Amino acid sequence: MEMSDKLIQVKDLKKHYNKGVIKALDGVTIDVNKGEVMVVIGPSGSGKSTFLRSLNLLEEPTSGEIIFDGVDITKKKYMNAEGKMVKLSIDEHRQKMGMVFQHFNLFPHMTILKNMTLAPIKVKHMDKEEAEKKAMALLERVGLADRADAYPIQLSGGQKQRVAIVRALMMEPEVMLFDEPTSALDPEMVGEVLEVMKELAQSGMTMVVVTHEMGFAREVGQRIIFMADGKIVEEGTPVDIFQNPQSPRLKDFLNKVL
Repeated sequence: MEMSDKLIQVKDLKKHYNKGVIKALDGVTIDVNKGEVMVVIGPSGSGKSTFLRSLNLLEEPTSGEIIFDGVDITKKKYMNAEGKMVKLSIDEHRQKMGMVFQHFNLFPHMTILKNMTLAPIKVKHMDKEEAEKKAMALLERVGLADRADAYPIQLSGGQKQRVAIVRALMMEPEVMLFDEPTSALDPEMVGEVLEVMKELAQSGMTMVVVTHEMGFAREVGQRIIFMADGKIVEEGTPVDIFQNPQSPRLKDFLNKVL
């Protein structure tokens, strides 16, 4: 694999709480490749969400490296292309990472259209007309163009989550991070959100997805990471993981969830 294919490189990432008594992440090393759909599975408390949230420093790691687009974002400074030491702007890097949470995080006092255009206009200085046009095209794509003037309270959970996904896409991120995007939804709404995520995967978007949805992991994931106790226990293709698990820990987990 060429260096250029690696979008994110995580090296020996650790996150400790309580003076090291609790090891939420205990030496995680993994690469995320461009255009790859990586799905992270594992029992509750295994470190999946901590790992995902560390990728854009929503969780500050205790130690280790996260190299994104060639820059170690855990450092305060880095050397730019001209060979000068410059201060790292984490906000700049976060713009390139779309994040979708369990609980949508939409602004309740703004319409769906305003929710979607706020960041591109404010942060990327996109023209209002251009931002609205783009937002409408994305809403169309997820079947919600008719809800542009509605407020979040008027939408179902599944609709809100679809809006949250396309809102992240408004910033044209290089990678999309999903933190259990369906776990707060009623079962009948899970499918509509997974459908949007499948389409996104097929379009070539780099995705890291933490999920309990084993069907989605099996069908859409190109690489499955199984975590337990803050470590990556096993990784492989869906066939490797689901049909030919190696470790007792993974076998035990699959027996419980499948």
